[in-house]
Amino acid sequence: MNRSIPEPIPYSLMKKIRQGVITGRYGPGSPLREQQLEAEYGTSRGPLREALRLLQLRGLVTHVPRRGFRVREYSAELIKQIYRLRAVLERHAVESLSGKSLDSLVDALGLINRSMEGHFKSRNIEAYLESNIAFHNAIMETADNEPLRKVIEPLNEMAQPVRYMLLTQRFESSTAIDEHEKIMALLSQGDITGAAQFIETHVLNNIEAAAQLF
Repeated sequence: MNRSIPEPIPYSLMKKIRQGVITGRYGPGSPLREQQLEAEYGTSRGPLREALRLLQLRGLVTHVPRRGFRVREYSAELIKQIYRLRAVLERHAVESLSGKSLDSLVDALGLINRSMEGHFKSRNIEAYLESNIAFHNAIMETADNEPLRKVIEPLNEMAQPVRYMLLTQRFESSTAIDEHEKIMALLSQGDITGAAQFIETHVLNNIEAAAQLF
């Protein structure tokens, strides 16, 4: 009988703390005190430290020797840097689709976008954002560019708390679903250049609004 392998404790902890960071439960600059987190999650010091190190690798927390871990702090300039670099890398991901069969990708993107529509209607910001991530990750997986993926993943993680905060303030005006439809249409037509240009614009659409949060 097949049995699923239990997830290692540090990864389970990492996901729980990550959710708290993204949703603002642990706000930017907040200290992540090990003793408090041990009590909160009923864990020991070793797995907790490993979870925090994993979050550090993802760009969501920082560490200073003898001072411990803190949630990453943001400035307007840092946010603009993150968005500009994300835009360039997302464009490159689409350009990397050149020469590949895109039918399966477009079908997968359509399913994800319909999931986003459901989350939008129920106003589930967290699920909406995770589906948004899945949309862009599907493009990245089809691009099959390992160096690009390793660069963009932590960059996208760094952006998540900012994107979540922005959505809490202007969720009803989010245009991501319609813009995703445009990307899918361009890919369906085989217009890689157009899709690459549009996804860059898509990522940059909220740069000023996001920067103003901080």
